[in-house]
Amino acid sequence: MKLQMKKITLLTAVMMLCGALQVSAQDIEACGIYYNIIGEGEVAVVPAWADGESLYSGVIILPEQVYCDGVNYTVTTIADRAFWQSAVTQVQVPNSVTRIGVAAFAETEQLTGVTLPLGLTSLSRDLFAESAITSIALPEGVTHIGNGAFQWCSQLRTVFLPSTLRRIGARGFDGCYNLQEVYCAAPTPPDAGAKQVFSDLWGIDLMVPEDVAWRYLEDKVWGDDDTFTVWLDEGLSFTSLPSSETFRNDWMRVELGNNMAYKIYGPDGYLVALTAADHYYLPIDDHAVDYLVVPTDAIFDDEFNEVAYTVAPTIIEELDADPVEHPIITAIDGNIYISGDNHGQWMFIYDASGNLWYESPTVVNSVNNLPRHHLYIVKVGNYVRKVFINRRIDNGEANQGKRRHPLYAHGT
Repeated sequence: MKLQMKKITLLTAVMMLCGALQVSAQDIEACGIYYNIIGEGEVAVVPAWADGESLYSGVIILPEQVYCDGVNYTVTTIADRAFWQSAVTQVQVPNSVTRIGVAAFAETEQLTGVTLPLGLTSLSRDLFAESAITSIALPEGVTHIGNGAFQWCSQLRTVFLPSTLRRIGARGFDGCYNLQEVYCAAPTPPDAGAKQVFSDLWGIDLMVPEDVAWRYLEDKVWGDDDTFTVWLDEGLSFTSLPSSETFRNDWMRVELGNNMAYKIYGPDGYLVALTAADHYYLPIDDHAVDYLVVPTDAIFDDEFNEVAYTVAPTIIEELDADPVEHPIITAIDGNIYISGDNHGQWMFIYDASGNLWYESPTVVNSVNNLPRHHLYIVKVGNYVRKVFINRRIDNGEANQGKRRHPLYAHGT
């Protein structure tokens, strides 16, 4: 542990020195974002500091292009340490970006969600290290997760890994002690044999394709039943619908969250984004544009109730969902509580594999004695939310209530 802390401290010191050298190197400033010209018609988002603090904060929606001195520049890169130690809370990266540099989002104590570009092929070293990110979806095409990419992301709970992933570097998820579920679509288990990829983690629900589950169970890392419990995806239907509101007058903010992944489709059905962030921001253009927001497990191509939106200059119209007051679903001290507007509807509680654990009218507003260190999906009427039962328990409790799909128990 002492060596680990020394390494992090040294990394921070080196980044501080590099950041200080880059403070005044920006070529362009537009809408509070700073850029350097890196090629013909291309720019990179770069760090911006003043008085020892990053100038970036709050929600950052990066554009695909910026205009300067008669030239439209395409945003293709996020530079090393671009948002390092900043106060950003969410970042939406456009699909024009193909490279995100080392530690670009590292040590961002308020950053909870990032939407990555669809053309990304790798995650750089220390990309999200020590950030507050809670869930992340990696797009198809990503083959490599760099060393320490999610190191010490203590709030990270849900990760969606694509079928193209081949390798996770050393300390990839080291220190992610609240990691609860991993969806991995790769037909061959990604190489996670480097040092401390999942060190000292346990009780993680692992969802993989049914026809290759045996490969994960036979893998030295993924098959470690202290670290992972292998589940099958059974296509549980999510029926909750996201709501929306205007943001900064020129964006529509769609409420997502629930540690789920969502696909955003634009006109003519093309995929705009895959995100596990709490919000996604649709631009309000000078003409009406239709979008579909589709809850998905991002791995098995199970797509649930889609929501259609028309984003227009003067009106935001939600076509397929009526605004409702949702019940409040929380997990505290190992219990699940239901409050708010539920109108006596039925409540169902499922585990990550879709197995039903509990059902009752919501006149009962709490459920006790569910096995701990598990993800549960709670459905009240048409509203669905994921909750996590606290898994920070003593070793004597560690194996109580732990369930595994019988088909994939070791020894069968």
